[in-house]
Amino acid sequence: MLNSIIKGNNVNKLNIDRVTNKNTGSSYRMYFLTIFIISLLLTTFLNNIDFEKYSKLLNNFLIKNGFTINNIQILGIKNITKETIIKIVNNEKKSNIFNVNLLNIYNNLKNNDWVEELYIERVLPNTIKINIKEKEVIGIWQYEMSNKLITKNGETISTANINKFKIDLPIIHGNHANKNANSILEILETNKVLAKNIWSLDYVNNRRWNLHFKQGIIVLLPSKGVLKAWNEIIKLQKNYDVLNLGLTELDLRNPNKILGKISVDKDLINHRKNL
Repeated sequence: MLNSIIKGNNVNKLNIDRVTNKNTGSSYRMYFLTIFIISLLLTTFLNNIDFEKYSKLLNNFLIKNGFTINNIQILGIKNITKETIIKIVNNEKKSNIFNVNLLNIYNNLKNNDWVEELYIERVLPNTIKINIKEKEVIGIWQYEMSNKLITKNGETISTANINKFKIDLPIIHGNHANKNANSILEILETNKVLAKNIWSLDYVNNRRWNLHFKQGIIVLLPSKGVLKAWNEIIKLQKNYDVLNLGLTELDLRNPNKILGKISVDKDLINHRKNL
């Protein structure tokens, strides 16, 4: 098994086949290696000597001098397991580090739902360095009997443990809700304290949102002027603690008036009528 080193999570650029020369020991050793390889290739070309024979010779020389994969540096992962990455690299493991196909590793890792940006580097003499920037998820989209994480641009991540995110992410419902969730969530984030009370959002008729609060109240937002309506909720909560008044619904679809509904206990009403 190859060693794995887990570090931070900063990725600034994309590069699928970069070879660098870091911490490789003596510069004389690298100089000698370079001269040896060039001389070997020239000898093979000029003298038409069996290339396969010299290829084996070169391979043995590289292995003897430590040019094999002994370490994999993995940066930036939070949701992708290091075992997943190591397995992919091991599938491309060859006799020496120069024979490792970085493009194949890149393509296999890029297929992972979590990967947004990817940077792979060959660090001589014995390290493969992999930087990954993962996608940022904003909610759990419940649609057509399935649960999927969604990103800011509406992409879905199906290869995830949903239970891991239930506490921190809101539930999103509705057709095309995944493509429109980020705009409403950005507005709600203007008051994070109040937004934490929202456990789910419904996208209604492809035009507006209903907010379900943990206190049991549903807030009906308008299709336009959403920020203004959200500020009204903030004001009502600050001045009247509207979330805890026992209301079941707060309708802000009409910008000129606010309508509230309360739960009616029919049994209590009938009992009072019979007194």
